[in-house]
Amino acid sequence: MADALEAVHLPRRLRLRLTRNGLTVVPVTQAHLMTQRRIANQIETRAPGWVPIGEFKIVPRREGYSPEPDVSALPESEWNSGKSEFDEGHLPFVVEVVSPESRNRDYSTEPDHYALRGIPAYLVVDVLSARWTLLTRPEDGVYRHEESGAFGDEIRIPVADQTLTLDSSQFVRI
Repeated sequence: MADALEAVHLPRRLRLRLTRNGLTVVPVTQAHLMTQRRIANQIETRAPGWVPIGEFKIVPRREGYSPEPDVSALPESEWNSGKSEFDEGHLPFVVEVVSPESRNRDYSTEPDHYALRGIPAYLVVDVLSARWTLLTRPEDGVYRHEESGAFGDEIRIPVADQTLTLDSSQFVRI
C-alpha cells in the first residue's frame, strides 16, 4: 500500500496520507503552508548547526507506517539534499501544522507514533484555534510532559545541547 501511495500523483494543493485508518486526501491551506515556511525559517536562523527539513518520511517504517511531519530539523552533518527519508534517531523534534482534516490525527494518533519512535519533542501548531501544544519526554511510547499556549507566546524546544525558541506570533491563523 505504501508503494502504491508513492505512485499516485495529485495536484500540489492536495496531499495523500496513509494512516492507520487508510488513505486520506489532505487539502493544504495557505495558513498551513505559510506557518510551515515560517517555522522552517526560524529553525534556519535560530538553531546553529541544524537544517530545517520538510516534505519527508521518517524511517524505519513501523507497523507499516512512515510518518510525514510538516517540519523538523537535522544536524547539518546528517542532511543530504538527495534524500526524502530520514532516520528517526536524528530528529530532535517534529512539527505538525493542523489542517481541518488532520486535527484529530495530529492530537490523538500522531503523538503515539512519534513517542514510540523516541523523538524527544512533538509540536502541534493549530492554525484553526491559534494555539500550540508541545509534548516532550517520551517514555514507553507516551509523551510525559505537555505545554501549550496561544499564538504570540514563545515556544522553547530542546534541540540537543541548545534550545530553539520559536516566535509563534509569526504563525498564520485560518
